[in-house]
Parts: sequence; C-alpha cells; structure tokens
Amino acid sequence: AGAIVGGKPVAPGQMRAVASVTISGLFGCTGTLIAPRWVMTAGHCGSLTGALTDGLVPSTVSFLPGQFRVVLDSVYTDGRGGETHTVDRVLVDTDYGVQSGNGSDVSLLELTEPSRAPPVPVAAVGERSIFNPGALATIAGFGTVAERGPAAEQMQEAQVPIQSDDVCRAAGDGFDASTMLCAGYPQGGTDACQGDSGGPLFAAAGGGALRLVGATSYGDGCARPGKYGIYARVAEGPIRAFVARVAPAALAPEPAPAPAPAALPAPSGRPQPKAHRKHHRRRHRHNRHSRHRHRHRHRAAARTHA
Repeated sequence: AGAIVGGKPVAPGQMRAVASVTISGLFGCTGTLIAPRWVMTAGHCGSLTGALTDGLVPSTVSFLPGQFRVVLDSVYTDGRGGETHTVDRVLVDTDYGVQSGNGSDVSLLELTEPSRAPPVPVAAVGERSIFNPGALATIAGFGTVAERGPAAEQMQEAQVPIQSDDVCRAAGDGFDASTMLCAGYPQGGTDACQGDSGGPLFAAAGGGALRLVGATSYGDGCARPGKYGIYARVAEGPIRAFVARVAPAALAPEPAPAPAPAALPAPSGRPQPKAHRKHHRRRHRHNRHSRHRHRHRHRAAARTHA
C-alpha cells in the first residue's frame, strides 16, 4: 500500500484538499480539508494515547494544537509549494475510546486561518448510494510505498472497491459496521499503508464531484490477500453526527429532490358507465410472527519503519 500500495503519483495541482499532517515532528498522518478551516484526520492521529500506543489505548486526550503542522495544496511530502497551517483546536471524536474498540477513529483539526484550497465535504445523506458495495472509491495519502517500506516523496492515489459489511466482518480485524467501512480487492495488491492514517476515501457524486465517505483507519498489514483496508464511516451514523455538531459546514448539501411525474391528462369524451361489482368476502392474509492487535496507519516522521 505505500503512500498507497499499488497506487500512482498524484499530479501537481490535483487532490488539493488532501493534507499532510505532522505531530511534534514525530508522527505523520494524512487528512482531508472538509471545510475552509476544518481538516479531518484519524482519531489515533489526534489522540495522544492513540498515537503513542499505535491505537491500542484510544482516548479523547489530544495533543496540543501547537504540536500540529498541516500542509495543504501540495502533492509533495516535504510540502513545497503548498500552504502551511497552524491549528487552533484538536477535537477527537467523543466516542473514540476503549469502549468503542477501534471505532469512531476520527479527529477534527480547526485551522488558525482558512485554506484557499477547495474543500471536499462529507457526503450528503441523499448521496448514500455512491458508497454502496461494489462502488469504486479513491484513496490518497503520503504514507509508505510498501508494508514497512520507505515513504513516498509524492502523494499517491489508487482506486479500491467498497466491500459489503458481511465481507468486511468475515475478514475479521474487529470490523464494526456502525462506524467502519472496508475497501480493497480480495487478492490484495492495492491498499493504504503506514502514514496514510486519516487520509480520504473519496466517492464521486452527481456530476463527478468528490465526496468524503471514509477516513483511513487501520489494516492487517498492507495490501495482503484476503484483507481489506478499514476506514472510518464518516458519512452516516455516529461519526456524521459528531461532524454535524462540530463543523456543520463540512456536510455536503442535500441533492435536490427528483421532479414529480407529470399528471396524466383527464380522459375526454362521455364518461363510461360504472360496472356493477360483485361483493365477495375478503380473506385477509395474516402473517404469523413467529481481537488481535491491528496496525494503525500513521507514520513516524523523518524515519522509515524497520
């Protein structure tokens, strides 16, 4: 998976909303600009205990805002040509804790100044079909180019199919459909990896506009056969409710309702006589009611994994 395993480099000027997030110069994550002043990343990237224990001790105890450096609008790992931002607030999802296992794995970073990059909002409720099982989604990040491999010098992207909740559960890895999605190929080969934590799972809405439907959380290694990447389910359920409370402007507007069908024209000519109906006794139809350790996907800054 490396900076997305099985991916390709992102061309300059593309994926402007994908953020490189560094914490205290020690950890590196990816994130997504979802509103001019809000970046979503992983819970274990915002949580002090989550980051220091590789997600084994999730909690809402966060790093200090001054420990974050966020770079947007650059496809390069060193951030050249991009916007560098400081952070005013770090808000870890209120459900990110031991009671939720690896669930609710998101944090929101409030930037000191708004970004000029165009944000990618969280998908609307009425856009639910764009991340149905089988839909191709786009992942992106600044992580390593292989499991325990070196970090890429340039953001990578790839496409992966979203899998059904049943497939995700069968693959193990502590999957909880209320706060998680999974995506990838049964044969492996394409996946997110270390350093991609918090990065986007994008799906295309009407007209091709991108929407955020997931945030990279964890996986059993990277791009292994029979294993899938696990993503926070951000567009519905508890995580969507958290975003709505904190940053409602980050939610995409609901699509316009489909136009009502045209009324049928009134019949012309003389009205037809009503036929006599035979009365029958109706027969009603009553129904009888008869874990193992996961590898989270933040990266160590300025060094590679052994």
